Amino acid sequence: MLRSSRLKRAEAHIKAAHKRSPLSSYLKEVIYGAIDGIITTFAVVAGFSGAALSSDTTTQLSFMMVLLFGLANLFGDGVSMGLGNFLAVRSEQGLYKNLWKREQSESVENGNVEARETKFALMKKGFSEEDAHALTLIFRRNEAYWVDFIVSNELKVANPMGESPVYTGIATFTAFISFGLVPLVPFMVMGSIDPHMVFQFSALGALIALITLGMVKWKVVGTHPVYSVLEVVVVGSMAASVAFFIGTLFSL
Repeated sequence: MLRSSRLKRAEAHIKAAHKRSPLSSYLKEVIYGAIDGIITTFAVVAGFSGAALSSDTTTQLSFMMVLLFGLANLFGDGVSMGLGNFLAVRSEQGLYKNLWKREQSESVENGNVEARETKFALMKKGFSEEDAHALTLIFRRNEAYWVDFIVSNELKVANPMGESPVYTGIATFTAFISFGLVPLVPFMVMGSIDPHMVFQFSALGALIALITLGMVKWKVVGTHPVYSVLEVVVVGSMAASVAFFIGTLFSL
C-alpha cells in the first residue's frame, strides 16, 4: 500500500515537472503539414503568375482559376496528408505490435539467447560487462519492459503506441489548411487589383506564414528565435522558389 502511494506521488510529480504543451506532441505534424500547405498553394499561385493578362475578362478568369485549383489542391491534399499520417501511425503501431509479440515469444522460448543479446546491447551503450549482466537479470524480471527494450534497442524500432493516429491526422490536416490558405487570401479579397500586385501580396503572405511557423517552432522547441525562424523561412523559401520557377514554365 505504501509502495503504491509512493508510486502515485512520483508519477504526479513527473507529470507536473515535465508537463508539455499539446502542440509539442504534434510538432512534427504541424511543421510538416504547414510547410507542405504553404508550398502547395503557392505553387498553384505561381503557376498563374506569369500569365499574360490582356483583358479584364482574362484577369477575372485567371483569378477564378487560381481560387478553384488552389482550394481544390488545398483541401484535397490536406485530406490526403491527414489520412496518410493516420495510416502511417497505424502501420507503425501494427509493425511494433507484431515485433513485440515475436520477441516476447522468443524471450520465452530462447530466453538465454535474448539475454546475451540484451547484455551485448547494454555493453554497446557503455556499460561494463558486469553491470550489463546485472541489468539483464533485472530486465528479465519484468517481461514487458524487457521486450520493449529488445524491440527499441536491438531492433531499432521506436515505440509508437503513445501516438494517436486520429489526432496525428487531424494535426496534419489542420496545419496544412490553416497555413496553406494564407497564399490564397489575396486572391479572395483583392480580385479587382492588378494581378501582379496580388501575386506579390500572396508571396508576402507565404513569407509571413513561414515566419509565423518559425515562431511556433521557437516557442515549442525553445531554440534561439532567430535561428528557428531563419531555418523555417530558408527551407520554405527554397521550396517556394522551386514552385515559382516550375510554375512559370507552365504559365498561361
